[in-house]
Amino acid sequence: MLETLQQLLVVQDRDCRLAQLKSEAARIPVEIAAAQKRLADEAAKLETAKTELKKIESARKQLEVDVEAKRQQILKYRTQLNQIKSNTEYQALLKEITKAEADIRTTEDVELEFMDRLDRLQPALKQEQAQLKELTGKAETEKTELQKRVKLIETELTQLQGERAQLVTAVDADLLSRYERLLRSKGDQAIVAIKHGNCGGCHLNLPPQIVHTAKGEQELASCSYCGRILYWQAE
Repeated sequence: MLETLQQLLVVQDRDCRLAQLKSEAARIPVEIAAAQKRLADEAAKLETAKTELKKIESARKQLEVDVEAKRQQILKYRTQLNQIKSNTEYQALLKEITKAEADIRTTEDVELEFMDRLDRLQPALKQEQAQLKELTGKAETEKTELQKRVKLIETELTQLQGERAQLVTAVDADLLSRYERLLRSKGDQAIVAIKHGNCGGCHLNLPPQIVHTAKGEQELASCSYCGRILYWQAE
């Protein structure tokens, strides 16, 4: 293999690793944000459950107040019964007592429904609290690990960038420029192996003369379709 091609392949190896690290580094803030969002969503669910519980408890207590008020009203009516001489007024007051007693029963039924809902919500609330606690621990651990990974990536990036800067000094300037243009345009690899007579980049079948040139290893061969630099690799 041509020495210049060997040099470029080493540079490409560093470039591929650099691209991988940069891609990973770009994903980390997204992963941290996703973990924080999961945590925020769980906290919102817990807050919703707490609010619902408070509303029901408040409504239940108000029903207790209403029932007590009705009972006091019935006591007042019963006291008044002993003071009424008119049968019409007596019967009317009895109706009020009957109505108040019916209202108490209806209110107590609603209160029982609220208590049943409270009995069901309280375990759910405890479960949400446990889930939030667990998720908080996981999110903190994940964030810490990702932040550690960022530092490792930064260290490796610095090392690889230094290596690359050193390596390219040995490469012909025009060839390096051609390689870098190809790398920018293709986005993956500028130099590829010939595989079964096909370009390892675009995978199209190469003309025999190009394959022959690559095999000869006396001059650079390029894919006539995608323009990538080619090298022969024994199959």
